[in-house]
Amino acid sequence: MNKKKNPIPIKNLFYMLCYAWNVLTIMDDVKVGNDEYDNAYDLLARVFAYGIGRLIRSGFHRSYIEQTEELSTLRGKISVQHSIESMTMLKKRLVCICDEYSTNDIFNQILKYTIDSLMRNTNVSTITKKELKKQTVFFAGIESKPPTKENRQKIIFNRNNVIYKLLINIAIMIYDETVVNEEAGYNTFKDFLREKQMHKVFELFILNFYDVHLNRSIYKVHAPKINWQIEEDADDIWGGEFDVDIDPGDRRTDIVIENKKTNLQMIFDAKYYKNTFVNAYMSKVEENIRTGHLNQLRGYILDSDFAGKKVGALLYPMVNNDLNKGKVFPIQGSPIIVKTINLNDDWRNIEKDMMDFLRRIETVKS
Repeated sequence: MNKKKNPIPIKNLFYMLCYAWNVLTIMDDVKVGNDEYDNAYDLLARVFAYGIGRLIRSGFHRSYIEQTEELSTLRGKISVQHSIESMTMLKKRLVCICDEYSTNDIFNQILKYTIDSLMRNTNVSTITKKELKKQTVFFAGIESKPPTKENRQKIIFNRNNVIYKLLINIAIMIYDETVVNEEAGYNTFKDFLREKQMHKVFELFILNFYDVHLNRSIYKVHAPKINWQIEEDADDIWGGEFDVDIDPGDRRTDIVIENKKTNLQMIFDAKYYKNTFVNAYMSKVEENIRTGHLNQLRGYILDSDFAGKKVGALLYPMVNNDLNKGKVFPIQGSPIIVKTINLNDDWRNIEKDMMDFLRRIETVKS
């Protein structure tokens, strides 16, 4: 067991985000270095700052924005109603409506809001704040708008603004997990590294990693729903005494990899937790894997309608417990492997480890 804390290098988090949000084309363009951070929020702020630096060098996104102005010469189209109401014609002026090609659009407005939020946040280091402050001058004339659900609906990503996909997703992550202290005038982050936000990043990173690196003519990588195995004559059995509900709820897997050649299905469940193990019942020394995680994954395996061999795996980031090789629980009909991924390792080693893990599962004899 390894009790040493392993901070994730900023480069590795950046790569994980690129995989999670399908922006791999910028992985080699943004140079984020190898610095390590114990503070997860400062780490995200650093990734954000690097991305903003890339935009400053390449140019900000621009959109046509409708502007209404009172002018002495005609520009665009005249707003007759507004001109009459403001009596501008007496002053030989007109209210004109025109489209201006401007950087003051929703993309950059959200980025400015996020920079301002990070500047006020007590979890972001002074060094990172200095970098962000230097970047604020490039947002002069741009309004500040939060990434609310309404504003998110206005955003459309394309190949030309892929860097924005990374930055907007970080902005949304930060916004959704920020608690505003109105009296003290500062923001604080929830501890989302051990909650839903980084859990989702970790899950999507693994899913998209295998989808990118595996041969699609041999493998199918997806995240399907696992249907419950419902009794065919449930109404006849239970209907006389109880109300019968044949839909206990959706169960969507994290990562499912199917080898078409060997007829093997691998169901992976990604878990982003501070500790891989928990203390055993009535013990402060002995540690066990979380039984709930094993039961959940075993249910997926048993109910999967895949006709071939099925194997499950619980994947955790390596924090306190080193299970790099993987520990198998050879449960009859539903073997489950528990493995940790060392996210503070060199990125090439992480890629190799994840691919080797898949190969090792495939080499196990039926």
